[in-house]
Amino acid sequence: MRKVGIVLSAFALAATLGACGDNSDDSGGGDSKPSAELVALAKSIGDQTAAASSAHMKITAEAGDQHINGEGDLKFGDSTAIAMDMSTGSGTVSIVYVDGVLFMKLPQELKPGKPWLKIAPDDKSELARSLGGLNEQLSKNADPRSALKEFENAGEITATKSETLDGQQVKHYTITVDVQKMADNQPDPTAKQAMQGAIGKGMTNFPVDVWVAETGLPVRFALQTPTPDGTGGMTSVKMQVDYTAWGAPVQIAAPPEDQTTAPPA
Repeated sequence: MRKVGIVLSAFALAATLGACGDNSDDSGGGDSKPSAELVALAKSIGDQTAAASSAHMKITAEAGDQHINGEGDLKFGDSTAIAMDMSTGSGTVSIVYVDGVLFMKLPQELKPGKPWLKIAPDDKSELARSLGGLNEQLSKNADPRSALKEFENAGEITATKSETLDGQQVKHYTITVDVQKMADNQPDPTAKQAMQGAIGKGMTNFPVDVWVAETGLPVRFALQTPTPDGTGGMTSVKMQVDYTAWGAPVQIAAPPEDQTTAPPA
């Protein structure tokens, strides 16, 4: 379950980064100067995704020996919402994130007749902690600007090329993220410690790739990033998210209250 949480935490970052609908000029903290080219790319994508406001996603991810394949919908704006079903080595995990609250349906019910766990942002239960702070990650990244700031101040576009992806013309951008700069600009102590741990193990940078259609909307987002493994060590998460159906109607609602339960203390 811990490894599932690691991958889902990375998914929270990837999903919201692909839906970068905020065009704020605030470049975040730290002393690093944002990459002008990267800021321009983020704004260009943001202009289009803000108008679309929703997308369908397919995700593949791996962390160590844990592999996840998932599919679902993303709705963003004033209040980000995510609904996703994921196939893991332990069975199917479903998540719904709405109004700042995370709901999870695990392969086995923790309470008969209550298939959904309701994890509030301030949940201190052992299960919530074992998930590697997934609820906190989703809450933090509900504002796409938070994810973009980290890369704008720590990364730069190092390659650009035209390609054909799934039958359409796209522009493929490769962004190289400096781990030290990312740590320097990271206000969250836990995330900062994770970055410093990666640096201590010899990691200097990691790649982020974005494929953008001629419409200006992202088609694919991929990254390989260091992540705490939950035992004091580090692991590497590989993530790919493919986007389709931008702007299609999306309805995401919390599960019925009588089907939810809080995690055991």
